[in-house]
Amino acid sequence: MRIFTIQGCCLKKWLLAFPLTFLTATIFSAWLPTLIAGDSAKNVAPIPLVLSEKEQLWLREHPVIRIAPDPDFSPLEYFDTYGMYQGIAADYIALLTKKLPLRFEVVHLENWDEVLRQAKNRDVDLLGAAVPTPERLEYLRFTKPFVTFPAVILVRDSREIPPSVSNLEGLRVAVVSNYADHEFMRRSYPKVPLEVVPDITSGLRLVSFGKVDAMILNLASASYFIEKEGITNLRVYKDSGFIYDLSFASRSDWPELTSILDKAIASMTPEEHQAIFSKWIGLKQEPWRPSRENILLSLFLLAGMVLTGVVLWNITLRKEVAARTIDLQKELAERIRAEQEKEELRQKIHRAKKMEALGLLAGGVAHDLNNILSGLVSYPELLLLDLTPDHPMHKPLKTIHDSGLRAAAVVADLLTIARGAATTKEIVNLNTIITEYLRSPEHQDKCCCFPNISITARLEDTLLNTRCSAIHLRKCLMNLIVNAMEAVTQDGAISISTTNLYVDQPLRGYTDIRPGEYILLTVQDNGSGIDPVNIEHIFEPFYSKKVLGRSGTGLGLAVVWSTVQDHDGYINVTSNPTGSIFELYFPACRETSSAEQDKGTHTHLRGNREKILIIDDEPTQRDIAAGMLTALNYQPYSVASGEEALRFLEGNRVDLIILDMIMAPGMNGRETYERIIARQPGQKAIIASGFSETEEVQKAQHLGAGQYVRKPYTIEKLGTAIQKELRS
Repeated sequence: MRIFTIQGCCLKKWLLAFPLTFLTATIFSAWLPTLIAGDSAKNVAPIPLVLSEKEQLWLREHPVIRIAPDPDFSPLEYFDTYGMYQGIAADYIALLTKKLPLRFEVVHLENWDEVLRQAKNRDVDLLGAAVPTPERLEYLRFTKPFVTFPAVILVRDSREIPPSVSNLEGLRVAVVSNYADHEFMRRSYPKVPLEVVPDITSGLRLVSFGKVDAMILNLASASYFIEKEGITNLRVYKDSGFIYDLSFASRSDWPELTSILDKAIASMTPEEHQAIFSKWIGLKQEPWRPSRENILLSLFLLAGMVLTGVVLWNITLRKEVAARTIDLQKELAERIRAEQEKEELRQKIHRAKKMEALGLLAGGVAHDLNNILSGLVSYPELLLLDLTPDHPMHKPLKTIHDSGLRAAAVVADLLTIARGAATTKEIVNLNTIITEYLRSPEHQDKCCCFPNISITARLEDTLLNTRCSAIHLRKCLMNLIVNAMEAVTQDGAISISTTNLYVDQPLRGYTDIRPGEYILLTVQDNGSGIDPVNIEHIFEPFYSKKVLGRSGTGLGLAVVWSTVQDHDGYINVTSNPTGSIFELYFPACRETSSAEQDKGTHTHLRGNREKILIIDDEPTQRDIAAGMLTALNYQPYSVASGEEALRFLEGNRVDLIILDMIMAPGMNGRETYERIIARQPGQKAIIASGFSETEEVQKAQHLGAGQYVRKPYTIEKLGTAIQKELRS
């Protein structure tokens, strides 16, 4: 809504030539089509007044209705100087008296607050002109509105920018206590400071004298009181967003009265409505005839207003074009950002599918491959128990045993890339892993291949521990160092460092890093860097830009990525033509590592002739496990399936079961254990498998199964798991 402020001496003189009643009526005429409520405004034929028997009975029982008008709500309702009930509502009451066998007893109260208080207490029966609000609906019933007025904002002429409801915050706004606009402002705009006044006149004077910035009031009362009080420095801002739907309000426990009044009002003719309305709203205008000077001034004013309108329209159009341009730019930027996010998501999904494909490949062969490797690991270990270190076969068997362990480590690396592989994590200090690797023959052989590269290590003395798989972290370190060596073309340097790091807010890098305590492993080189096009793909399996034959298969950095993910860590990579920096964040742990036990004689793992049943579909695995159990002073028994185990246990008792999770055909490990504990509740068991800790493993452990042992077996792992379960 636009307000046009008319300034200038000559224009003011012209306006002063018009009577105040003329100006008031002119302002009011703009609202005339919206003021008459209901069907009367549409010239719809009245509805005959027909009351039900129940309503007629109610009228006979309640011939007198106590009505409490607002004493100062002109022209809607008020008491004149003689104490007579006057106004629009009073005329409607008079008309209702003719149509209904009712006598309305008018109750004189001091103000509107007292009217509402007595209505709540049911000391009065009816209110003459009230607006339904959530608070009033708790104790009053309202008829359909008989007249409607808009609520307006009144301001002084001196205000250059008239307020709107949306920007009244910070201004002082007057409202009459407990009027509908008071409740509307308090509920809809709680941050607007309100100046609550006892009556309309007090509020208008506060605005006129500049004590408050604005007042909210219905248009009818505003026009009436502005004329009555002779206030000439106020103007109306039309749109407040609130409409006065004035109705009769009766006691909530008298629904019959509301229905009767609605029917009576509906029976009124359009002429009856118009007669009441014209009496109070059609302000009388003093006879007036414009002079030649007034006509010229009017034409000048009209031309000025047209010109002003064109200028304002031009300015508004420019603003709208500018605003629309900004909106389009924002929309374009938002679409570009959405497309970028979509592309990033597509790349992540593509990367995940590659990793998943390799995982399926690794998982598919892991079980059989681990069973094959068991012979290379377990039998040499059993034979070495019976040989002295100087025996001629000790060294060959030791070599076979170590080769089998290294082959098992390769399978573990494939499972690492596959994610979810069954790995044992322990409390380890990363400095120990780095120091041992830098001293290892494996690293020294690599250094001989790159004699012009210097490697330095700066390790924090008080580095915290981390819970990890030491063999996988060692593999990560080796892959990063080899990758750095191959990136340096001539004389170069590689720096390895560790530090404790606390991240107090998320960091955005190659991957987003969450807050927490970390140990940070940094491997930095001064090579030629990584091309920006390739940096997004370096962790994908088999992705390599190196010279064929000089490097490996392209799995090195994929192993690094998967290992970090499996350890709930993060990776950040930065690179430029002067070198690359790989930063690996691993969650810090303040626990201390347990002291290593004697691993030579395994005396601490020996049993006391307890009976143990081995359930495995692979004969080799059963033989290996039985041999280790015999060496550890246990009594082993073995079966090839879950069904055989159930038959065996029908006539035998065992202290512990070693349960393979995957057996085909027939029942798997979880199903077998479920059937066993149904017959023998509390049966102790440990789980063995070359696969990851699947949902089936978790279900078996939930049923009561204990330790999880990953194949291939070693005496240390198997013996420790058995000891823990038997003692639990």
